[in-house]
This record gives sequence, C-alpha cells and structure tokens, in this order.
Amino acid sequence: MKFAHMADVHLGFEQYRLPYRAEEFAQAFREAVENAVAEGVDFILIAGDLFHSSRPSPETIKTAIEVLEKPREAGIPVFAIEGNHDRTQRKVSAYHLLEGLGLLHLIGLRDEKIENEYLTSERLGGKYLVRGVFERGGETIEIHGLKYMSAAWLERNRLAEIFRPEGDAILMLHQGIKELIEKMMGIIPESQRDYFELRMEDLPRGYVYYALGHIHREFVTSYDIGTLVYPGSLQRWDFGDYELRYRWNGRSFTPEAGTRKGFYIVEDWKPRFIELKVRPFIDVKLKADEETAKRELKRLRDKIPREAFVRLDLRWERPYDVSHFQEILEVKYLYLRTRFERKLKATNGGEVPRPAEYFTPAELRAIELTGEKKFDALDTVVELFLGEWEEKPKEHTGEKREESAPTKEEQPQGKEKKPEKAQKTKRPRPKGKPTSILAWIGGGDED
Repeated sequence: MKFAHMADVHLGFEQYRLPYRAEEFAQAFREAVENAVAEGVDFILIAGDLFHSSRPSPETIKTAIEVLEKPREAGIPVFAIEGNHDRTQRKVSAYHLLEGLGLLHLIGLRDEKIENEYLTSERLGGKYLVRGVFERGGETIEIHGLKYMSAAWLERNRLAEIFRPEGDAILMLHQGIKELIEKMMGIIPESQRDYFELRMEDLPRGYVYYALGHIHREFVTSYDIGTLVYPGSLQRWDFGDYELRYRWNGRSFTPEAGTRKGFYIVEDWKPRFIELKVRPFIDVKLKADEETAKRELKRLRDKIPREAFVRLDLRWERPYDVSHFQEILEVKYLYLRTRFERKLKATNGGEVPRPAEYFTPAELRAIELTGEKKFDALDTVVELFLGEWEEKPKEHTGEKREESAPTKEEQPQGKEKKPEKAQKTKRPRPKGKPTSILAWIGGGDED
C-alpha cells in the first residue's frame, strides 16, 4: 500500500497582501499532487486546511477543481478533513462542493449517512461518523478522521471513545498536540493553552499511521504501534518558518538551517519526505550600529537569493536611518523590524530606574502602542502628547486619563486659586530638548 499525506495547503492565501503569493501557494499544491500521481500512489490524504478560508473565492475553488482533476483522471481517490481555517458551521462547505464533483471524499462527523465505494458510515449519537475505505489486492485500509475541533469540544468528547480501529487503519486529525509542539518549539505555558488542543494521552491507540495537520513544520515520531506524522505546510507560513537564519554574534553571521517544505509519500507504512522548492524565507538578526550594519549586510548580500523574502531584525542603542537597507539587500520583499533601546545607567551606584519612574503615563502608553507588531495608532499617540503638552481638559478627550482632576470635595474652600503645577519628582532624563518620549525615541543626548 502506498499513499501521499499532505496538509495545510492554504489555497487562496494572499500572504502579506501580495496576490502573487496566492498563486505560489496554488503552485505548491499543484506540484505536490502531480508528484503523488507520478509516484503511483493508491490514494491521497489532505489533513485539513486545503483552503485558507471557509469561504474561498471562485478563483480559488476553480484552482482546487483543476488540481484535483488530475488524481481523479488517474483513478486515485482523495480523502480529506476540514481544518481550523476552512471548517464551517454551515451544513455545506467548499469541501462538499468538491465531493459533489467526485474530486474528494470528506470524512468525519456528518449529518447524513454516506455509503459508496470509498465511504461508509456508522451512527454516533445524532450524527454519522463517516470513514474512508480503500481496498486493493485483498488488503483493506480504513481511514478514520475528524475535522478540527476546539479544546473545549475535545475535553467533552474523548477521541478514544469515538475511534476504535480494527485491523490496519489510519487516523487523520487537524490538531495541535502539546508534547509534540514543545519538542518542535519549546515549552508551552498554560497561559498559552490555545496553542494546542490535545495531549499525547488523548490520542486513540491502535492505529498504524497518524496523519496529522495544523502544525506547519514537518515532524515524525512513533506512537503506540504506529507512526505519527506532521507533513508541515506546503509553503512557508511566516518568518518563524524560515529556510535559513543568520544571527550576528558580534564578529560574523552564524547560519542556522530552518525547515523543509513538502509532503510525505508513505509506502508499507514507512514515510518518505518529498521536498518542494518554494520561495525562500531568510531571517536575519543583527545587533549593531549603522556603520557595522551597512558593512556586514553588504557582505551577507551575496548569500541571500534575490527572490527571497527577508526579515531583518535590527537592534541598537540609538536610532539611525534604516531606509537604505532595501537597496543594500536587493531582495524581493523586506520586512524590517527595529528596536532601538538606550541602556540606562544607574546614578550614584543606585538601581536603574523602572520605566514607570522615568516616563509619564502618556509616554508609557505611547511606548506600548508604537511597539505593537502592526502600528496603526498614530492619531492616538499624537492625542496623547497633545493632551500632555496642551493640558487638555478631561471632557475634551476621548481617552481616560491616568490621573483625574481633584473633585470639588478635594478642592480647598475660599478664594479660587490658579491651578498649581504638578510637583515634579526627580528622575533621570535624556539631556537636551525636548525632554519627552520623542527625545528618547530620537536618541536623547545631543553631546
């Protein structure tokens, strides 16, 4: 028995709002399916997120139809489940459309009973559990599965009570498993519970192969009597999913290999990775002054393909002009992430002041807003400083002030006095003018 296992195709994904990236995601799917057909597989598994959205565009559906027509013409059935991106709470999804055209077979919990050459059903409460069936040469394989389910649903409905394999069987799921994610990415605190839905102990036992999706990195391990596989996404999902990372150590860039992209061909239950050539994502981390950054990036440029997407993570103690780095690297797409942090020095042997002691509440809020990944709150930041510099009355602002004006009961009785200036506590500030957060962002000292 020989089959292909792929997942996280994400058809229709215009990554970084670039329409041509949607075509590149489609091309990766096209190549994967063509390779599977050329390998002469018996069937194909798509373990969720065929589409990037539960409501794909007509163009995206057209692409899916054109690609899935190839295995149908070759007599190769395709079994699929819905993922977290493309599952729907409606009765009919894009998967049902493809199934109606004879292009794939949707397995999992369904409202209707299905019985045909490749699907069979059993009653489970008020629904039907639809399983895939493949027979060839006297050998029968059952394909069990379920669309993406939330952690809350999985806590109420134990998978081991739903799935009980008999004979050789495959379990197809689109879920994150805590222990496996931690092996790939590090320890996950309980505060980030939404990063996974299952633990290893929740997986039903007795399957020969666990065909998983949802995690975009390829990963293979063993579980019970079988092999558990995440094939990863067909295209690179973000810069954490890099092909290569260059990290500056103060003297030179150290390269670090990232992940492969592709899918698995499984023959006699042994998975073999088929790598696809996709657009390279390069992650560059550099902590240096402007002169060093320019010099070293020019040296690194020859190692970076021109078609690459590059994230430049740049840090230093003082701000400087970064507009010329696109011209230096000459790559297809550059995402520039900067962090300029001045090092505060303790005075008179004391402790370095905390931010709350150094900045006003408005300045602290501005730091928080401008430090967000997608900064689009410029008007809010301007209003914060206008409120500080012009001493706006409270009723004229839409923002809730950190310190409210004294109430009538708190006002001294008798003669009306001019508002007193708030007493300023001594705290370290950058030299020069102005003495606000803008000076901090702009470099502070003029010496």
